[in-house]
Amino acid sequence: MRKVTALIIALVLFLGTAFGLHVYDKKALAFNNNAFSTWSSQTKFASPDGISENINPGTLVVFGSSEFQHGIKTIYHPRSMFKGFYFNPMLIGAAHYQSLSHAITLAAISNSIKNKKVVLFVSPTWFRKHGVKNKAFALRFSDSSYIQMLKNRNISKKTKEYIRNRVDTLLKVDKSTLNRVKVYNRVLLDGTGSTLDDIKYELYKKYLAERTHQRVVLRAAVAELKHNQNKNLKDRKINWRKYIKRVNVSSKKYSKTPFYMTPKGYAKLQAKLKRIKRPLPKAGFGNRKSLEYKDLRCFLNMCHQLKLKVMIVSLPVNGYWYDYRGFPAYKRGKYYRRLRAVASQYGAEMTDFSSKEYNKYFFEDALHLSGKGWVMADEALYKFYKES
Repeated sequence: MRKVTALIIALVLFLGTAFGLHVYDKKALAFNNNAFSTWSSQTKFASPDGISENINPGTLVVFGSSEFQHGIKTIYHPRSMFKGFYFNPMLIGAAHYQSLSHAITLAAISNSIKNKKVVLFVSPTWFRKHGVKNKAFALRFSDSSYIQMLKNRNISKKTKEYIRNRVDTLLKVDKSTLNRVKVYNRVLLDGTGSTLDDIKYELYKKYLAERTHQRVVLRAAVAELKHNQNKNLKDRKINWRKYIKRVNVSSKKYSKTPFYMTPKGYAKLQAKLKRIKRPLPKAGFGNRKSLEYKDLRCFLNMCHQLKLKVMIVSLPVNGYWYDYRGFPAYKRGKYYRRLRAVASQYGAEMTDFSSKEYNKYFFEDALHLSGKGWVMADEALYKFYKES
């Protein structure tokens, strides 16, 4: 009884505080500025309301991981390539984001996706034996997105149960978050929540909404993202060959570095060369038993349930580097074939860059896209957006 009383008092105090601080509602999250789409911020990624309020008919939702933070200052990154366009790729992801996190976010924002299309950039390094690492998943977990996923009536209970079981396992490293998640599950999924659970849920929900809304607006202000900047936007024809030629000319200096990486990308690896093991451990990536395949199937199955057209972008690795590391091309090829098979099974479109492993100037380092890589990825995104 004391716990219930204490929670009621806390709820009253919280609501009073929230009412006093309630400066930013959903309307403040609608920036009407396509720069929001390519803004890279964990605050944005964790806010389904923030993302949803900035999806417009020209938006293509694109999920991925750390590649979005590489090449961001170049003219080839989507942030620069599509500046002033009506088309705007909503980039969602950073290091440690993988299929499961993206499935949760997708369910949370799906009702706002106007063109019914999504893209998933898939990295080979996701496919280790146990899939996403528990600490990495916990670091990127969003309560708000999880709640919205559970509330989405277009997602089957079987899919929600799969996500619940995976989340319960991965969040064992974060007991406080796991305890909150169990409350959400009892109230929204199982229908077994007690009065105390209902109170806790309402408390968490209101607090999370207030906190995430405030954070998005404040962090956006720090990033100098202004409201109502979408004026005179127009899609234009892009001469992709011209951009490729420009990359080839400007990137000739890369040939002076081993593995055709950018000087900056190679410099980071050079410091680690003496400590790097050769050959790679047996389960370097692409493990055929990786749990990531199940998480990927969950994402694709969710797209089917939500009636969304999905394109998988199969990212390659730097073939020169991985040959040096002792992880041969034929083993890497097995992973690429498995990924193609999964995509085909779910009727997903595929942009397959696996043949670009030895394409000079495609990579910044061992994995991430450089100038040529981004030009090709940009072209694939733009074509998918333009498809009827």
